Amino acid sequence: MKILMEGRGLSGRVSSAGLCAVNGLPASSLAIIAMEEQGIDLSQHRSRQVDLPLIESSDHVVGITTRHVEALLEQFPEQSSRIRRFSLPDIADPYGSSLDSYRVIRDLLHSWSSTLLDFIGRESRDTG
Repeated sequence: MKILMEGRGLSGRVSSAGLCAVNGLPASSLAIIAMEEQGIDLSQHRSRQVDLPLIESSDHVVGITTRHVEALLEQFPEQSSRIRRFSLPDIADPYGSSLDSYRVIRDLLHSWSSTLLDFIGRESRDTG
């Protein structure tokens, strides 16, 4: 996402966090390989569990599945203005699957992220 933002001349901070993540774990070896193929280094990535301070410091909190968004809204109802629903297809977690599955998810995430930036850009222009 950060690379896509830079390519569009957009500034901002991008974070990744999970609902059931264990803090501090490295990316899976297959995720590292799949992203290396696109010139992106995930070797220093560490998992992070979503928490209130992260949400409070964010303009947009986006889940990659409808269930993620629902769970975020249940857990952090007072932050509903930051938690976003977009009309994008759900993306499954490839953990435990093959390298080819990681490649498919990588490519879906790229397309999904581009579309998300389009939505956010349009929304910013409409409200700004």
